[in-house]
Amino acid sequence: MAQGSGLTRGDRNRNRKIAVLRGVVARDRAVLAVDLGEDKQAAALVDHEGRVLARKVVKAKAHQLGGLLEWAAGRAARAGFAGLAVACEPTGHRWKALMGAADGAGHGFCCVQPVAVARAREGDDYTRDKTDHRDAYLIGRLAVRLDCYVPGRRGRGCGTWARAGSPWPAMWSRGGSRSGTCWRARGRPRWGRRPGRCSR
Repeated sequence: MAQGSGLTRGDRNRNRKIAVLRGVVARDRAVLAVDLGEDKQAAALVDHEGRVLARKVVKAKAHQLGGLLEWAAGRAARAGFAGLAVACEPTGHRWKALMGAADGAGHGFCCVQPVAVARAREGDDYTRDKTDHRDAYLIGRLAVRLDCYVPGRRGRGCGTWARAGSPWPAMWSRGGSRSGTCWRARGRPRWGRRPGRCSR
């Protein structure tokens, strides 16, 4: 139902989500898009016009990408950007290592859904051809369009997992209307009665 402002609840929630995303993928930040692999990572540094500023392929594990972030930050500063936002697909476990490295370096971090990348691949040239370089660019292009999301972080102790940008933050933390939230290995919350100890 629209209130005095003329905005519906969906409008306000959507606006809140956009504000959270814009805070991460700020206009003064270049986007480092990484197509994660087992031993090889393809990266593309993209500006907000969708132009590729630089590319790099790193033969390393996902938890060894500190040097890649330093390289990208330097290239972004050389191009006139004040910071860096890192984007990738949340596949497997590798994205969590990249998120930790980005958080530790003070960069923004967001994820792009694999289905969105697949659709962008088809819309790019009407084919489903997949290459690491192409996927890295598509991830970056989706991120600058804010077709992404900010993953939640694990807080301190049981029940402190928060979903970034959620319009109902109390329902995602201890003490809300759904108390007893526990962090599980796959990063999904489980509802139930407040346990004596957090089962992991």
